[in-house]
Amino acid sequence: MEQPKDGTADADADAYSVTREIALRALDRRAYSRAELADYLTRKGAKSEIIDEVLRRFEEVNLINDRAFANQWVEARQRGRLLPRRTLVVELRRKGIDEEIIAEAVATVDRQLEEASALELARQKARNVRDQDDVVALRRIAGVLGRRGYSGELAWAAAKQALKERSGS
Repeated sequence: MEQPKDGTADADADAYSVTREIALRALDRRAYSRAELADYLTRKGAKSEIIDEVLRRFEEVNLINDRAFANQWVEARQRGRLLPRRTLVVELRRKGIDEEIIAEAVATVDRQLEEASALELARQKARNVRDQDDVVALRRIAGVLGRRGYSGELAWAAAKQALKERSGS
């Protein structure tokens, strides 16, 4: 097939190479969801058809994989930050992950794990409010848990348990 004389094939190949390099450098820094990487490349000025082509190829060679990304995100954020299921869902939605993939990823966070995470976080916070009376400490611990996304019921229960353990009763 003969190349057009106006140089558009060369320009498209150059645009693909530049977009691919930008995407690879971004992936060297951290993992991205497909939607996040597409947004990033758009902000860098890449054309949408080139972005689609690059991302399609990256999916083929498994450089981006939303399912693996979501599973890794949930595991790391739940273990490291002790976040509840509903906060993880919100975060994954912001990253452009499909609802079906989100549901699969957060399915590993069961109620027992969420309760254990809430209690662990409450214990950590109880150590920081030692010098305060129990009513103030209870409010502060439950507030931290609530801001993290735990339900009010779970936040209060974990805060009460952590304070009970702290006082030794």
